[in-house]
Amino acid sequence: MYARPAFDESGVVQVTRTAVRKRREVWLRGNVRPGVAVGLVSTISGVGVIAAAAAFGLSSWLVGGLAVVVILALVNAGVAVWSASQPRLARADDALEVRLAPWQIERVPLEVVECIFRGSDPIVRPGGEAESPQFRVGTVVVRLAERAKAWHRRPTFRQWGTWDDGHLVIDGRWCEPLTRDTVQGIATRLLEAKREVAAETSR
Repeated sequence: MYARPAFDESGVVQVTRTAVRKRREVWLRGNVRPGVAVGLVSTISGVGVIAAAAAFGLSSWLVGGLAVVVILALVNAGVAVWSASQPRLARADDALEVRLAPWQIERVPLEVVECIFRGSDPIVRPGGEAESPQFRVGTVVVRLAERAKAWHRRPTFRQWGTWDDGHLVIDGRWCEPLTRDTVQGIATRLLEAKREVAAETSR
């Protein structure tokens, strides 16, 4: 809700931060499926370890210690699910909020975001070798202005995407399905948001 306007002795309205509604619009949602998979594997593995320890007659202290480890693993899995569910891209007033790491949100000024388009990357094996070219994953690419050197590189959680040389590449496996309409809708909203910010700045 808007805060009640405050007036000084001259009757002029004093605008405070709480009197302004922040505009926030999610453009690209996260994907909880990988996090849920991690949680299920952690749960099944943990329960199996505790059951095996009890079956082999290990001491109650050891079984209790294993239970604590399992609980911590489940908490970590819950954090993973929560992080994976958070939006990858969102508009916040005159900035684009980018989440490419669980605890890190970057607010990139819309004026330095040039365009957003659909791409694809080869799937890479755990050893670092690329699969056959036909095995590719859809991506969302955010290109930043060449002049915005300060925004050209950020550390990321590599499974979610990369941020190098002024290009943000978001892995489609860790966000909502990347249909052509979804990506085109994000690109359209970017253009509209940039026009809105430019119009407000020129007033």
